Amino acid sequence: MKKLLGTVLASVLLSAGLFAYNPPAGGQNVLRLTEPQLIFGANSAAGGGIFTATPASIINNPALTAWEQRVTLDVAGTMLFSSNNDDDHSVGGAFEGGILIPSRWCVSTFLFQGVWTEFIDMPVGNSINFTAGFSKDITDQVSVGLTGTFGLLYGDLTDSDWTGSFGLGVFYNFGDLFFMKNLRFGVSMNNLGKVYTSSETAGIKSSLDDGEFEMADSWPGIATMRTGVAATMVSTDVMDLGLSMDFAYPAFQNFVCDLGLQLQFWDFLKVAAGWEFDVREFAEGAKNIMPSVGVSFKFTFNAKNDSYLAKNGWEQSEITVAGAWKQMYKNVNAVSAGAVMNLGMADTKAPEITLWNEE
Repeated sequence: MKKLLGTVLASVLLSAGLFAYNPPAGGQNVLRLTEPQLIFGANSAAGGGIFTATPASIINNPALTAWEQRVTLDVAGTMLFSSNNDDDHSVGGAFEGGILIPSRWCVSTFLFQGVWTEFIDMPVGNSINFTAGFSKDITDQVSVGLTGTFGLLYGDLTDSDWTGSFGLGVFYNFGDLFFMKNLRFGVSMNNLGKVYTSSETAGIKSSLDDGEFEMADSWPGIATMRTGVAATMVSTDVMDLGLSMDFAYPAFQNFVCDLGLQLQFWDFLKVAAGWEFDVREFAEGAKNIMPSVGVSFKFTFNAKNDSYLAKNGWEQSEITVAGAWKQMYKNVNAVSAGAVMNLGMADTKAPEITLWNEE
């Protein structure tokens, strides 16, 4: 079995080198446009500076959801605006709906996403995508995960196309080290399979201002490895400050660095910023260096005694509402809002063990 997996992985990695690297601007992050936490979370494979796992987290690392104890619902939407005067499609959008279901065997996650971005500065077209993920904690510190993704692409700027791929992930919670608390590491390998290969849209090597057009080859990058580290650097009774740093290698022909900073006040307010530097996009003039910013607010609510939630043991639950903004490229801005509902309250009490009955 190990030999077979090794052979498959080696074949995928070798095939990645056969493709010229010319994706459309934004093609690597098309599935990260749908949720505020994905926009301001710095694409962290280690769960972000302040650890957070939502159904959409499987986009960065399939192993991040393994320790979730509660059924989680995730709904979000994003408006995309282009100020390019030559663009007939000045408004685009994205949305997602996800559910996370824990069980004694694994944590299952199902995510449905739609993206509409037919912009000259970010011509990734229109797509609908479905991702299923399964994660499992192996020890108290290590988890693994697997995802499968299927998507359809269409639009005026692209040919119709489809994608079918899978992803693998590993997560390790080291614990505390010197002044760093909750030090975490994550590694993922995504887009193992067929990616979008539409040839009717402009790649990053095109210079539309000069009238030069070079068709995109494929996106997102096949066999994209992501490595991440995150930790809480400062912790007080009022505020925690966390940092994350990730490196990604799309198709092993590019280098992307993501840095994230998150501040959590008490246990309900989070302010975050993320910054990404894509070497190949920057070199080709598709500059995307403005940081993303966002805020989230968590609160609890009580269900009525005769309601569906109460009857299923979810008398008290949590909702996190979030918003984010990012300037994607010179003429493209994204504004996102969403809500994540955790049904029930997390069990933080250790189990009680009774050795004999006391009278």
